[in-house]
Amino acid sequence: MPSEDLRPLFSTADAGRVQPALDLRPVTSDPHLVLDADTTALLRDGLGGYDMEIRWMAHLDGEGVLRMWRSWTGLQVYEAGVTGDRISGLRVEQHPDRYTGSLDQEPELFCRVLISVVNELRRFRAGYTPYGPASPSTGPEPSRWP
Repeated sequence: MPSEDLRPLFSTADAGRVQPALDLRPVTSDPHLVLDADTTALLRDGLGGYDMEIRWMAHLDGEGVLRMWRSWTGLQVYEAGVTGDRISGLRVEQHPDRYTGSLDQEPELFCRVLISVVNELRRFRAGYTPYGPASPSTGPEPSRWP
């Protein structure tokens, strides 16, 4: 029997509480992550608010724009384009009241956040919460991405 899909999908309620970035600035190099079809589908469904253990919300919209927000404030930090299996045009919030990350630390920080988001989505889909399996019949943990 397959495990219950526990993903907190990015919802209309999540969309209503997030705030757009105020000062997105481009990063000079693109992330070197390749998205397979499953990962792209997970990002299209998105990661919505869950609890304080899940630090990011993410959504890939129908126009191919991936946005990521801090889950507890709803403030947008990242935006990038997705075409096919590639991520490009990464932009990062630089408003000092909203995010203190430095562009010289990108795209490495973005990659770490995206990997964390995708792996959380994979775990939720396999029946795991941040605290472990949801039931005794939950199958094995999914392999980590990438």
